[in-house]
Amino acid sequence: MRTVLVMGAGRVSAPCIDYLTRRGGCRVVVSDVSQGGLDSVARLFPSVVTDRQDAGGEGAAQLTDRYSPDVVISLLPHEFMPAIAKVCLDKGTHMVNPAYMAPAISALSPEVASKGLVFVTELGVDPGIDHMSAAKNISMIHERGGLVESFRSLCGALPAPEANDNPWGYKLSWAPSSLIGASRRTAKILDDGHEILWPDGETYEHVSMIDVPGIASLEVYANADSTVYKSDYGIPEANSIYRGTLRYPGWCETICHMNAIGFFDDKKQDAKGMTFAHFTARQAGGGGDPKEALCRKLGLKPWSAFILRMEWIGFFDDRPLPSESLSARDVVSYLFAEKLTISPDERDMIVLFDEITARYPDGTRRIHRSVLTDFGTPGKWTSIARTTGVPPAIAAKFIMDGKIITPGIHKPTLREIYGPVLEELAAEGIELKESQIDIL
Repeated sequence: MRTVLVMGAGRVSAPCIDYLTRRGGCRVVVSDVSQGGLDSVARLFPSVVTDRQDAGGEGAAQLTDRYSPDVVISLLPHEFMPAIAKVCLDKGTHMVNPAYMAPAISALSPEVASKGLVFVTELGVDPGIDHMSAAKNISMIHERGGLVESFRSLCGALPAPEANDNPWGYKLSWAPSSLIGASRRTAKILDDGHEILWPDGETYEHVSMIDVPGIASLEVYANADSTVYKSDYGIPEANSIYRGTLRYPGWCETICHMNAIGFFDDKKQDAKGMTFAHFTARQAGGGGDPKEALCRKLGLKPWSAFILRMEWIGFFDDRPLPSESLSARDVVSYLFAEKLTISPDERDMIVLFDEITARYPDGTRRIHRSVLTDFGTPGKWTSIARTTGVPPAIAAKFIMDGKIITPGIHKPTLREIYGPVLEELAAEGIELKESQIDIL
């Protein structure tokens, strides 16, 4: 019988496993180092085989030897991906994962192709569904003789409007480490033929707004290096390329202020006997009252939105820190996890907004727009879990079915991948709404 080995039993795994048990026509094996995660999987999916195993070191090789999977789906953090890819290559096993392609994985492509294996990476929601939407529409434009003038892709994982009930305008659906890490990320865009670089979190100082119909007016800021997509998407003619993140209003202002006082620094500090209030005052370069210290440092008034947000989440609390040695980033992570977590009875939301401006041979200029809005199911799973976990499960099925067959390491920009995967996602209720607008 066909076998899929899912590495990782975290929150993304349940929608992935659910699809495989319903539609995969295969035996599903799930591994994780956490017995608690495996127990949760076993309760939800009694037919699934679970195996407690650390995928680090020799663990991944031992798992593939034990179960001889046709496809490995890795839902583990990105740092595990190169080692798992090498194991899959050595064992002759196809692989799918939703994480960004690391250079160490890309370098394996000739060997993967020579062995007739298919590795599909960057297949989640962002990256993933965004790649497929872009590839589909750009291919259509080129087939009609059009040229891409500008490309913009925006995505955000947010609380649904009715769950947006705290002054930060954000709630976590899992651990805050990725969110906090992005607060110092460098961004690069292509604007009217000019590359613009915003290093070390400066991107948050260049915010704009967009109206998402039926949802809200949201902030937009650039995310990572957009310029690589000129090559990745085959649009050398494009003068403007922008990939960005969506947030509720006020987020970028908050991140800018927190960057200004070093609250995302990861250097460990001596915090023996300190409270959150003491730590905040010291981080602001002063002692005494933390609110006054922050106001002096940033030139703000006590009633400013940023100061009120910091007070609400607990930076001014007179309670002990959770450790005697920790970084400013650790303090932020602790408070985010404590106060910004989405509850089981609330919905999260994914918004993906793609916009391509194209010029056609008859002189017509047209905006092609694709919008995905997806909501979590309270008490079941989040939207971010569903839109991240289901795409790799679909790809694994289609690899086993012989629908995805081109050897090598691929992002999902091949028609062979995005065509059937987008169609199957629509059947699963994850569907982009397309529209076109002619402009002068």
